[in-house]
Amino acid sequence: MPDHTPVTDESPQQLVSRAIDQSRRLAQAEVELAKDELHRDARQALQASALLGTGALLALGGSLLLAVALGLRLASARGALLLGLGLGGAGATLAWQGARRFPRHPLAETGEQLRQDLEVLRPALS
Repeated sequence: MPDHTPVTDESPQQLVSRAIDQSRRLAQAEVELAKDELHRDARQALQASALLGTGALLALGGSLLLAVALGLRLASARGALLLGLGLGGAGATLAWQGARRFPRHPLAETGEQLRQDLEVLRPALS
């Protein structure tokens, strides 16, 4: 006949209370981690948006300059064409850099930490 002696001297109420306390502390830590990660992701998205917007404005300015130079067929249109192409190219480059800097997997660290915490808590809750 197997021996069913308890591993700990704690009562079931104390064990449940300790599990709830652990869960509460883990949840608070997760909320803080999520806040920090969300702050970083928001800052990164803001910088990416600024680059993307600046690039779009430069590309628009270059397009307008090209349209005016081609529409007026000015004798000095060569300079305006080159300037329009330069502005368009710079705008496209900035917009591309901005698009690349957007967060790809927001709150990835928090999600991974939550999965790890659930694995730790699962034996205590069963």
